[in-house]
Amino acid sequence: MKKNAALTVIYILFLVAISFASLKVMATINPYYLVLKEIAGERAEVSLLIGPGQNPHIYSPTISDVRRMNEADLIIANGLDLESFMSSAFKDLENRGKTVLFAGTLLPATMLGEDDHDNHENHDELPAGDTDDDHHHSINPHVWLDPLFLSDYIIPGIVETLKEMDPENGYYYSDRAADLSYRLRLFYAEAGRYLDQFRGSIVIVSHPSFSYFFDRFGITLEPVLQGIGDEPSIQDMKRLIDFVKSENVIGIFAEYQQSKRPIDILIRETSVRNGNLDGLGISRVDTVEHFEWNLEEMKRVFGRE
Repeated sequence: MKKNAALTVIYILFLVAISFASLKVMATINPYYLVLKEIAGERAEVSLLIGPGQNPHIYSPTISDVRRMNEADLIIANGLDLESFMSSAFKDLENRGKTVLFAGTLLPATMLGEDDHDNHENHDELPAGDTDDDHHHSINPHVWLDPLFLSDYIIPGIVETLKEMDPENGYYYSDRAADLSYRLRLFYAEAGRYLDQFRGSIVIVSHPSFSYFFDRFGITLEPVLQGIGDEPSIQDMKRLIDFVKSENVIGIFAEYQQSKRPIDILIRETSVRNGNLDGLGISRVDTVEHFEWNLEEMKRVFGRE
């Protein structure tokens, strides 16, 4: 009896040790949370900081958020000034020895587009007087919405970091990541078969979240809202309405995390088909399903199979 009791105690202590040894990883936004869940499976404890219904551009961490980040071994953030109100929190975490991986920095700088119209062909060569921090303010940060950015750069970078921190599960992470990257490439091929027919067309959106995605297929994205919290003036709206009526605009999309008022005006004043895009994966169960949901909404709006 005593022997059985001793074995039970040892077993419990073993389970407790495993639970404490588990790698704790936090994602700032839902798309990276979905990616991490698929790569890490049950081998790491994955948590989410900013819910998919919230706008990360204007999110400011609470005291409890900072406490949760301090409990994590690894934080996956987007960077590129997406989580602009969290920069001081990230610096403090790094000063405390925490690992913060900025997914946007895993991409070659020359692949990053601009949110404004002051584009520079080579982002490795900053304009005179610009610092890296200044330059990031104009870079479009929505890199997670390009399936090839994810499969070819971001996922490999995340896996390498996980393997460095948890080498015992390295092969496990690599295998699962390879499967996810393969499914993302299949999705990209599927999307191309449909969207290639619309090359040269224009899409109106609330915010430039899907710029990288549409650019892959030669579709121009025209955002209504360039900045955070901006609302177009009456003159801006008149120009947009005239633009939609005169150009080859195949769809108008609102986004769940952005103001819908300007989009409603455009829809009311034009006859262009419209819908909603989801940049952060509200109620989506995995990464590919998030992409597929948006593609299905595009098909519903654009038509022409």
